[in-house]
Amino acid sequence: MTHESSTRPRSRALLVSSLVLIALSIPAAIYEFANALAGVSASDAWLAVGASTLSALIGLAFLGFFARIKPTVLAWLAAFGWGTGGALIFAGFGNGFLDAAVEASGLGENTVDFATSVLTGPVVEETGKGLGALVLIVAARNVLERPAQGGAIGALVGMGFAWGEDVGYYVSALEDGMSGLWESFLVRAILGAYAHAIFTGVFGYALAWAFLRANNAMRAVIVGIAGFAGALALHAQANGLGFVAPEDSWNLTYGAIEIPVLVVSAALLVWGLRRQRATLEA
Repeated sequence: MTHESSTRPRSRALLVSSLVLIALSIPAAIYEFANALAGVSASDAWLAVGASTLSALIGLAFLGFFARIKPTVLAWLAAFGWGTGGALIFAGFGNGFLDAAVEASGLGENTVDFATSVLTGPVVEETGKGLGALVLIVAARNVLERPAQGGAIGALVGMGFAWGEDVGYYVSALEDGMSGLWESFLVRAILGAYAHAIFTGVFGYALAWAFLRANNAMRAVIVGIAGFAGALALHAQANGLGFVAPEDSWNLTYGAIEIPVLVVSAALLVWGLRRQRATLEA
């Protein structure tokens, strides 16, 4: 059997999975953006979308240049699109349901805020993003060469999620004018840059490691669960800083923790990918 014929079925799996995720993500993304921009002036809409797109483009350029990935256009669109569409709408409905349940529990306002931000929120959002990463990594498992390639797929899903989510945050911030937009951009795009990409990247790395390196099913399951737990822990600590950081130095505290997390994560991803060029073909 030739190399070409042996890889064709594996490539077809990734192709089909990518097309399915894109098909599901397009209407979901339209729905999310329509809701986020409803009743917003054209100028504010452009500012919100532009600010979110700027950070997304920088992240995509980073992966494309430093990580040396060569996926198909469909694979990129599927990962990023699922984050923006499928994962975001999953998170919207999931968070809405659980937030209402926690609020109905009779807990105090501060406890409700903490529970929904640090406990239920990360679970819902990482589950939504992780589903897309799981589908793509399972489909690409026979063409992945290193676990870091799975991390890159997860990071793409996270970037897509952040792109869509940030639009809504920036629209709200613009109610306080450009100063409000800058404050939100500072926190979400600079101090806490690419947080969602890091969270889901950890899960993606673990999934790829499970497929590539685990020598039995039990070990693969344990690694996959550990990766998801790691994503949850990172997400929870990022959200939890809002409750413990001093108010008069919140930005400084947040940046002092999250920027090193970003730098270390990016360095590890680049190191893992550049040891051998990643190639995903669908």
